Amino acid sequence: MIGKIDKLLEALFNILKFILIVLLITMVGILIAHIWFRYVVNNSLIWSEELLKILLVWFGMLSVAVLAARREHVAIVVFKNKMPGKMAKGCDVIVQALTFVICIIGILLGIEYCISAGFRLTPALRIPYGYAYASIPAAFLFVAIYELRNFLVEIAGKGKYACIDKPEEDLSGGTGIDL
Repeated sequence: MIGKIDKLLEALFNILKFILIVLLITMVGILIAHIWFRYVVNNSLIWSEELLKILLVWFGMLSVAVLAARREHVAIVVFKNKMPGKMAKGCDVIVQALTFVICIIGILLGIEYCISAGFRLTPALRIPYGYAYASIPAAFLFVAIYELRNFLVEIAGKGKYACIDKPEEDLSGGTGIDL
C-alpha cells in the first residue's frame, strides 16, 4: 500500500518540482529585466520588486514540501539516538503526528489569512493580496500530504524512510564527504 502511495506522491513531487523550476526561472528573468531597466535604460519597472517578493515567498513556502518529501527537515536527533529502540520509534510516531496536526492548523490559518486579506490590492500590480498569501495554505497542504505518508510509514513500520530519495549529487553536499 505504501508503495502505491509513494508512486502517486512521486508524481505530485514532479509537479511540485516543475512549479518550483518555473518560479525560479521567472524570478531570474524578472530580476534581469529589473536590473536592465534600472541601470541601462534608467527607467525603473514599478511592478518588478513587488512581483519578485510574491514569487520568492511562493518559492520558499513550496520548497518546504520538497524537504518533507525527502524527510530532510531540520531535526535534533541527539536524544533520540540515545533512546532504546521502542522509545525512539514512539518518539518518531509522536513527532510525525504532531507535524501533521501543525500542517492542518497551518492550512486552516492560511485560508483564514487569505480571507482576511480580502480583495485589498497590492500597490504596483493591483492584484489581491490573497494571491500572495495563498502560498501559506498551498505549501502546508503539500507538506501535510507528505507528512501523512511519513506518519503511515512510522506506524506500519514498512516502506522506505522517505517518499523521494535524495539525488546522488546531494549525498555528499558538494563537500566531498560521503554521508
